[in-house]
Amino acid sequence: MKNTALITGGNGIVGRNLATYLEATGNWNVIVTSHSKLSYKGEFEFLQLDLSDPGSIEAQKERLKNVTHVFFGAYVEKQTLAEQTTANTQLLENLVMGIEKVAPNFKHITFIQGGKAYGAHLGKYKTPAKETDARHFPPNFYYSQEDFLRQQSKEKQWNWTALRPDIIIGIAIGNPMNLGTLIAIYASLCKELNVPMRFPGPERAYEVLVNVTDAELLAKGMEYVSINESANGEIFNLTNGDIFRWKELWPKFGEYFGVAVEEPQTFSLATYMADKNKLWNEMVQKYQLEEHSLDHLVKWPFGDFIFNNVHDAFFDVNKLRRLGFQDMQLDSFTSFKRVFDQLKAHRIIPS
Repeated sequence: MKNTALITGGNGIVGRNLATYLEATGNWNVIVTSHSKLSYKGEFEFLQLDLSDPGSIEAQKERLKNVTHVFFGAYVEKQTLAEQTTANTQLLENLVMGIEKVAPNFKHITFIQGGKAYGAHLGKYKTPAKETDARHFPPNFYYSQEDFLRQQSKEKQWNWTALRPDIIIGIAIGNPMNLGTLIAIYASLCKELNVPMRFPGPERAYEVLVNVTDAELLAKGMEYVSINESANGEIFNLTNGDIFRWKELWPKFGEYFGVAVEEPQTFSLATYMADKNKLWNEMVQKYQLEEHSLDHLVKWPFGDFIFNNVHDAFFDVNKLRRLGFQDMQLDSFTSFKRVFDQLKAHRIIPS
């Protein structure tokens, strides 16, 4: 009998790439859920769910009764940290307590944390970051979700694993934290305007050590820990396995897009892209692109945050390697290039 995967947050960068990966293996029955309609298609079952509703799982019990593995990637944005923590912990609680009731063969939930678990959103954190590092001062919804799962899984037949990727690189439309798409669109705009593609942060940010996580690699890792009992109740960092400086990749981005690269020049993407919607709409027509607004594709403040980080930011991934997952051996430019190629193939950016 195949396991049945329930993927939440199906429109997100994690959910979309996981759904595609699990479907391709042929080893899973896949159910994808999202609060909104999916922005892509696949040979899986789609179920529109509002996980903020405590009764949402019960209402779909017939379609969810065979779920064995849950992959949690749902997220809602809120104004304050306290509201963010309450809302996102509630999503997980409603899901898990609902699945416990309707799916008698429920075995495991894999959920995503990330750099915020180490305080990346606060600025400098200890590097290389390790899973045993102390928590920062709360609130942090990752901590609340983890604490809930630790308590809820006690003396149950199911267990959990947390994965911590860093800056996920993969295709997803309408995802606010999508650096691959942001770089691709920035490069495309530079080319259209015939200006150099400058790194938009300070010189120090151009030099620091960073890492990223390929979305397809993350999908493989999520599957791996979900069916490996040694991963139960554990937290694992997961990145491509290499560490780089933006100054090493930026010229490669320029070469890929056929745009000149000059020295870094600090400016706010959010400020300077505020008037580019008209230009983008013209490019959509000129190059016969899919009709997505610039605001739907890119959240420029996210780029400002990433490219203004002046401290090393990378994870130690040896714990997951010791468990046996040996795929973290990627060259990170290949992850970016794959996304750029996909964006061209889907007519999101000019080819």
